Amino acid sequence: MKELVLKTVDDAVAAGLSHRWAAGVWQVSDDRVHRWRARRRELGTLSDLAPGGAAVHGLLGWEIEEILAVAEEWGPTDRSHRKLAHRGSYEGRVWVAPSTFRRVLAAHGLVPAQRPPVPKQPKTPWPHWLVWAPNRVWIWDVTHFGRARRCVFAIVDMVLCCV
Repeated sequence: MKELVLKTVDDAVAAGLSHRWAAGVWQVSDDRVHRWRARRRELGTLSDLAPGGAAVHGLLGWEIEEILAVAEEWGPTDRSHRKLAHRGSYEGRVWVAPSTFRRVLAAHGLVPAQRPPVPKQPKTPWPHWLVWAPNRVWIWDVTHFGRARRCVFAIVDMVLCCV
């Protein structure tokens, strides 16, 4: 259809009619006809291109290479995609988010060595001297400063029972 519009507009212009008037007969703007003509000249076709394209915020090739280089160099030391991402930025090599760092490593089959999870410890029971009563201090702490040659009393945490 675009070829037909361009052909009739060109024929009308060759016959001495206005380009704008010929495009208006087809109810197509003059600018659009010029864009179609430029597309045919540059791409050799008038068919529409597939939507999408490359993301403007996508990673560049050198960024992926730097991520892999930082992971190879510092992976055994840092052991975390978060630390590796920060390492890459403060060394001035690559500036990406930790999640991006992790995705690139996963796409290349690399996973930083991680420490095993810490096993859960059983909760410490309340001391035997704890009395559950209104307006009683449950827990207190005394800090001794040996160099001060005296005992300094400091309440670090206080929990009151107000029942």
